[in-house]
This record gives sequence, C-alpha cells and structure tokens, in this order.
Amino acid sequence: MSANNIPESMSAKYRDLFVRTKNLIVTPKQEWQAIFNEKSDANMILANYVLPYIGALSLLSFVSHLASHSSYPFESALKQAVLLFTSFFLGLYVTYFITIKLIPKFTVKTYASDIKILAYKLTAYSSLILYLVKISTALIPQIYFLHILGLYVAYLVWLGSGKLGEFESIDLRIVFSIIVSVLLLFVPYFLLRIFVNFIHI
Repeated sequence: MSANNIPESMSAKYRDLFVRTKNLIVTPKQEWQAIFNEKSDANMILANYVLPYIGALSLLSFVSHLASHSSYPFESALKQAVLLFTSFFLGLYVTYFITIKLIPKFTVKTYASDIKILAYKLTAYSSLILYLVKISTALIPQIYFLHILGLYVAYLVWLGSGKLGEFESIDLRIVFSIIVSVLLLFVPYFLLRIFVNFIHI
C-alpha cells in the first residue's frame, strides 16, 4: 500500500509544480491570490517547488558539461553543478532575508502577521520563472535569448508585492519591487562568480 502511495505522491507534487508554474505565467494575478490565501510553510515551498527546479538545473549543468566537453574532468563537472546549486539556493535565501527587513520599512501594514512567510512566498515563487528560463537555455543553448524573459520575474514581484500589505505610496512599492527583483536576478550569479573564482574551476 505504502509503495503504491509513493509514486502517486510524487506525481501529485510534480503536477502541482507544473500547474503553479503555468498559472504564474498565464494567470499571475489569480495565482498570487491563491498563493497568499493558502496555508503553507517555507519548508513545504522549498521541497515542492524550489528544490525540484534547482536540482534539475544542477543536474543539467553536470550532464551538459560532460557531454559538450569530452575532455572535461568528471570532478570539475560535479563541482560546477554543486556550485550552481549552492549559488541559486543561497541567492534565494539572501534575497529572502533582505526582503524580511524591507517589508516593514516600505509598508504601513501587512496583510498577515507572519512577515517571514510573506517574504518567502514572494521570493520563492517569483524565482520559479528564473529557474525555468535557466533550465530551458541549459537544455537548448541556442535559445539563450530567452534569458530576457527573466525580466518577467520583476513583473511577478510587482504583482506579488500588492498581496504583502499596504504600501505608504505607489512609488515605494515600485522601489521595493525593483530592489527585490534585482536581488533575485543577480545575487545567484554574483555568488556563482565568487565561488568559481575562489575554487578556480
């Protein structure tokens, strides 16, 4: 019985991941409403939505380095994959912790007492599109121009910020959204550059 439940559970999780990602692209306003209405914690969001994407991205990086460079050492490909995983994982959390500090400074009141989960939902779910674009370009390097779609993250942050609370002004909401978007888009790559230079892959 339990053996049969495991595949069903996994398939349900991946179905939820697909549906959530699709809805954030097709109907983002409605999906943000659903996200902020549902009861979920950071561990659940991390396990069901963030880690599958980052894990897939890291695995693709490992395989592509081995496939495209016949002389590329296995150890170096593995290091590259680990560094990519670490950079995107830490990049999310750096942005998350900064967002926790920013929310009270930019809002008059929040729509929930737990600022941490508000910040995590905003940063984690907004990052899904960034991961999807990165995975797509890793699978098909010729479509590198899709990186421009990473800017859609900024649109998601803008929409999601409206569910956090009441901002002092529209200008402050714009500034808040820009800060969070820039952090989400650039911190992972900044960390990756530091790690690569430090380890000298």
